[in-house]
Amino acid sequence: MHAELCIFSILHYMDTISWIAYYFNLWLAYGTYWLSYLYKAYIEYPIEVRIAIIFITGSMIGIITLTSISAARVRHRAIRNKRLNYLEKRFGKQIEYLLSADCKPNMTRQEVIDLLGVGEELNAKKDVLRDNKMKMLFCKLIYRKCISDKAAVGRRDNLHQLINLFSLRDFLEDATNYGSYRRKRDALSMLRTFRLYVSPWVVNQLRVAKNKYVQRLAMYASIMSSSDSDLDYFETSFFDDNCCINDEIEIGFMLQRRRKNGVRLPNLANWAYQQKNPNTKCVFVRLMRRFDQKEYCPQLEELFRQNSHKKLIEEISRTWGYLRYVESEKLLVDSLVMQPDDTKVAIMHAITRMATGKSREVLVEEFKEATNPHVRFEALRCLYNYGEEGRVRFYELEKQKSERDEKFFSFFNNPITLEKIRLDKEQAYHPSVETVYI
Repeated sequence: MHAELCIFSILHYMDTISWIAYYFNLWLAYGTYWLSYLYKAYIEYPIEVRIAIIFITGSMIGIITLTSISAARVRHRAIRNKRLNYLEKRFGKQIEYLLSADCKPNMTRQEVIDLLGVGEELNAKKDVLRDNKMKMLFCKLIYRKCISDKAAVGRRDNLHQLINLFSLRDFLEDATNYGSYRRKRDALSMLRTFRLYVSPWVVNQLRVAKNKYVQRLAMYASIMSSSDSDLDYFETSFFDDNCCINDEIEIGFMLQRRRKNGVRLPNLANWAYQQKNPNTKCVFVRLMRRFDQKEYCPQLEELFRQNSHKKLIEEISRTWGYLRYVESEKLLVDSLVMQPDDTKVAIMHAITRMATGKSREVLVEEFKEATNPHVRFEALRCLYNYGEEGRVRFYELEKQKSERDEKFFSFFNNPITLEKIRLDKEQAYHPSVETVYI
């Protein structure tokens, strides 16, 4: 039986190829005939006339080609819109209700079938969506309903029942293996938005794709479910050279999902150390404090000593401060003198968040010795937030203030500005409400 199917498939492909070859040869014969006719008709004319005929003929061929392409696209768009309108008319309101707050959050398979009204077709073993193009449009319809304002939180089980009913996960996974990069990108984006499992085989295939955006999507998919050994994408030169703020946001969401699924988070300090671009290093250093990776803070000490990049020094200081890595306090204090003003402020904030009581006089000295008014004010602000001992020292300085210092202390005596004097204590990601995204 299998051999007969193979033979039938081969014959079918051969018949298709012969059909295409026939029409190609037909058009080639017509084109050759008319070009030969024009050549013979105008060969005796002056060169100017022949050049004009060549341009006119080429223009006509170009116009016919572009018109044919435009007509094909218009026809394709019309067919697509017709199918999309059919799906919207038949399933739009039902899907919208399935994901809304009015619908109960855990509908059974039979309840979903009854809601969509496809019971008879499924019992007759008919394909409700007919072909792959219709399935892709149906997936896009679901995607559009998911990201609309009408979709309620906590309806992910209903969404998965709908997807499993039409076997759309397998279809979307197959769609990443063939077709244009736009099709692969759309399929992978929907897999991630629907929170469906993406197999490592699919991820590994797409991570070597030529399209940069597809590579990024594959990277994000690997973060959510893979082990540390499968995340070597962050060690590649491509990620190091092309990392941007969008990557940081995406990685943050993926790591949050990973943590929620009970998968251990990777060592972000190690990734920061392996990057060459300082801005890329900053991404992973920031993420360390978002996910409370205090145990990896010692690995940043060597990076702090070796690097002179202003932004990276500031991010490492902030991470140590937010995570209260008190072992770094001496290193921060020793480096304070050599840093530019903005970096000094970041270091003082970090020391204040640690609040060990050892660096109170460092803040006093910065307030007295600094020439930049911004640094002086931030030193005084840090001293005010440096526990009870810092507050006592602050009031001592206020009693000894000069006319030059009066403007700094006025911020602390105004109830409106005093509300902005406190330093925030943490920047960690917190568990959020259930959505189709998280």
